[in-house]
Amino acid sequence: MINNGLTSQTIKAIDDYTINEIGIPSMVLMERAALSITQKLLSKNGDSDNSYAIVCGTGNNGGDGLAVGRLLHQADKTVRIYLVGNTDKASESFRKQLHIGHNLGLAIQTLDTDPSEPIRGDIVLDALFGIGLSRNVKGPYKTAIEKINRFEGPIIAVDVPSGLSANTGRPMGIAVKADATYTIGFMKKGFEQEDAADYTGELYLLDIGYPNDTLLRNIIEEEEAND
Repeated sequence: MINNGLTSQTIKAIDDYTINEIGIPSMVLMERAALSITQKLLSKNGDSDNSYAIVCGTGNNGGDGLAVGRLLHQADKTVRIYLVGNTDKASESFRKQLHIGHNLGLAIQTLDTDPSEPIRGDIVLDALFGIGLSRNVKGPYKTAIEKINRFEGPIIAVDVPSGLSANTGRPMGIAVKADATYTIGFMKKGFEQEDAADYTGELYLLDIGYPNDTLLRNIIEEEEAND
């Protein structure tokens, strides 16, 4: 198993290889990620009546959040989805997950930009941004992170705390301060930085069925040589 942290560029190259060369569709990887996250959530909170608030951006990280919301909904949990961003510009996988969510009757709403309007639920899942964030967080996304950080219950980040650079472990202006991070597939290079723990909280690495290490070593070595 690959234990050292990988850069976002290397992880994206592994994704491309897995999808285009191995032939595992992006939606299958998303479903595996969502299932792993849901199983982890239910193993910790399954016997409770906790409700879940899931804050989703419009990229694939938001798609993961929508898929987790659906699985929790199907497990008879109370779920509220908060959307942030322009869904007309969403990723294809996000749009598919949103369509499924609507068909199954999930409670989906746009996050209120009024700072005084709180996020409602017992547990918050942060699914705003994944590893692709490359500039400082602004506008409604900054407001969303501020709201998440004011939440008084447990905060769980999906893959990476939103706003935290996966490469440097530093906030891009602002970042979610999670109690736990359920990171997908591989540890991130930025998590090795000491200050990153202030944002990630407890780290859990979730296996979603990427190809074995032998197939990935050449990709990793090539990407590291290009850094």
